[in-house]
Amino acid sequence: MLRTSLAGWPLALLAVASHAAPDTGEAAAQQRGFAALRAMDCARCHGRDFAGLSAPSLLAAVREGSRERFDWYVLKGDIGRGMPGYESQPLVVAQIDAMYAWLIFAARQRTFTRLEGTP
Repeated sequence: MLRTSLAGWPLALLAVASHAAPDTGEAAAQQRGFAALRAMDCARCHGRDFAGLSAPSLLAAVREGSRERFDWYVLKGDIGRGMPGYESQPLVVAQIDAMYAWLIFAARQRTFTRLEGTP
């Protein structure tokens, strides 16, 4: 029986997203954003669906806050509240637009799902 590990899949997603044929479309940006969020392990604090865990919901942050606020907290952080800044992480700096695009997409999907009455 072949056993596989899922531990490396976020990095594999990132590798696929970064080596795929160039596509500047919105879907491609969202894929890169999701891969970057997973590679940086944002789910560790923000929850596996990014709706909050020990840290606030990233979906609510992009739905209710400004883009400037999102960029500030991701890049500069808020050490007093336990959020490190990621401005020294090349992946985050390069993919912050894509990360935001995926979170906006996910926040809209989740809102639509709630409006439809499904879990």
